[in-house]
Amino acid sequence: MKVIVLMATYEGERYICQQMDSILGQTLKELKLMVSDDGSKDKTREILKEYRNQYPDRIVLKHRVQEGDYQNKEQVSGAAMNFFWLLAQASGDYILFSDQDDVWKREKAEKLLKHMKKLEKRLGKDYPILVHSDMEVTDEDLNMTAPSFFDYQHCNPKRTSFAEVLVENPVTGGGAMINKALADLLLKVPEACCMHDWWMALTASCFGTISCIREPLYQYRQHENNVLGAKATGSLEDIKQRARRQAQVEENYRKMFAQAAAFGKMYHEQMSTEQKNILRSFLALPLQSPAGRLHNIVKNHFFKTSLIQTLAQSVTIPGRER
Repeated sequence: MKVIVLMATYEGERYICQQMDSILGQTLKELKLMVSDDGSKDKTREILKEYRNQYPDRIVLKHRVQEGDYQNKEQVSGAAMNFFWLLAQASGDYILFSDQDDVWKREKAEKLLKHMKKLEKRLGKDYPILVHSDMEVTDEDLNMTAPSFFDYQHCNPKRTSFAEVLVENPVTGGGAMINKALADLLLKVPEACCMHDWWMALTASCFGTISCIREPLYQYRQHENNVLGAKATGSLEDIKQRARRQAQVEENYRKMFAQAAAFGKMYHEQMSTEQKNILRSFLALPLQSPAGRLHNIVKNHFFKTSLIQTLAQSVTIPGRER
């Protein structure tokens, strides 16, 4: 059995030692760590080399952006593509994903693996499976902000149907493990992919299953340099703030629909008729009137975290000409 942790790094010198130590200190001793740096100019690569030299049998460095090759960084950067590039290099039975600034609890990998094997025993090893866990939300010094990320964001981790995942990502990558059957479906990923965890969740919801451990198995650190952070969502105030950020909201919707269209193009032959119909209805939302969108949303269960967010889609989705 081969268990591999993938870590994509960029400018992570401040927190990466704590995360590396927490991974190397896992109760699941046989796991290996594979890291790709995305062109850091701070001391991240020096730190990684020091750890690799100290643990040569457990750490592999495979950088997508070679040292000194930073002039084309804008064309090649991005956490999502860095993670998928790493995944293509990995050859494990089980793959975990790690952010550079979190801290894992000692039994995280062991508990995810135990849950994964329980599902494989019931569904078979050839069935694509993604398992993930809850997490504690902390500040930059690891002082707890919220004991549960799911409660903090009013998330329901049971919302894993294909229709629901098209609308909203239920998985945080730093808490995820996938089996080889799912990894084999992720070897080619389009640039329209919003984030690696969302694309993995879409693929698992369409062709396999997503399962969650409600226990917080790591500390999810919030700081000013997070690519994506935890925010209290679903409230009326949150919707008002989104309205004030209309341009960003419209861009997020554009990316969401582009990702869905790319998913349909890539997996058209493998998708069932029902899944194709769901995707077709989803991609029709920008073409519909607010009333038509609301009917479509309710009929196909394109539900977001809260009722307010779900209803808001009927007016906040930017229109598009037929």
